[in-house]
Amino acid sequence: MTTKFTFGCACRQVTGSFVELAVQIDGHPVANKTSDRLTRYFCGTCGCSIYDYDNYSKAHFVCMGTLDKSEGLVELKKHIFVDDTKDGGASHWLKATYWAGEDEVSKKLDGPPSNDIASTAEEGKSALLCHCQCRGVQFLLTRPNQTSSNVYSPLPDLLVPYHLHSCQKPYDFKWWLRRGGTRYLAGTCACNSCRLSAGYDVQAWVFVPKSNILQADRSPLDFAMGTLKQYSHTNGAYREFCRRCGATVFWHCDERPGIIDVSVGLLDSPRGALAEDWIDWTTDRVSFEEYASNKGLISSLSRGLREWGTKQS
Repeated sequence: MTTKFTFGCACRQVTGSFVELAVQIDGHPVANKTSDRLTRYFCGTCGCSIYDYDNYSKAHFVCMGTLDKSEGLVELKKHIFVDDTKDGGASHWLKATYWAGEDEVSKKLDGPPSNDIASTAEEGKSALLCHCQCRGVQFLLTRPNQTSSNVYSPLPDLLVPYHLHSCQKPYDFKWWLRRGGTRYLAGTCACNSCRLSAGYDVQAWVFVPKSNILQADRSPLDFAMGTLKQYSHTNGAYREFCRRCGATVFWHCDERPGIIDVSVGLLDSPRGALAEDWIDWTTDRVSFEEYASNKGLISSLSRGLREWGTKQS
């Protein structure tokens, strides 16, 4: 990057500085007005969420994942809009105060809602609709079937840490299938690639065979469907996001083309955000937690996951 020394009268008078130094930043964030109140801004190249603007309070909210050094600068104090999750979502894993809706305005809760939700008729359906906020990206997950086992993949860092150098084989271990082949494995990731591509310190993925992901009209998955945009951050690895609202959608790579990482936030499960009628959460570790940017936050998340997993068992 290059900088300029500016000596103009207007620049001196508006800044109070004798000389202004400025660095040009390339690119413009994409604006997505999600409601009358909130406008979100994200990178049009990789989909990274950058900041939100509250049109009522005129406040800016910077997405923590864009900060390289957030540890010690921020403190988790509140969970808000918890009721929207139905089952508590990730609020089970991090301790804070709980608010049904907006903090200080809505009802304050004693804790997250129970994830022990009664079954509904919709749970028996063979496909689950998934979509981003603007619905420019819509697709279906189907229940595990015979095709779900006809793929291979090395073990992910979520199950065996890569830094132990033991994640190569066996390829015949169908690790993405859980509970007797009735659920898909899901977990959290704290790697820098996910952080910088999503804009948040934690990204939740569910691992689904490509054959079990269909377009809304039940045709095979197409990475160019709807408003999907692809970003390749490294050789052989690809991410897709919605180019209209910025939602993180998929991650996949050449090493295991038959298994797709699907962003859990897009699952529209009748049971709630945890989508436990479709997925089984791994609570033993956070993927790539050893390399997390905000180690304090991820350490708390890892501890909370293990405690929650113990209560569930």
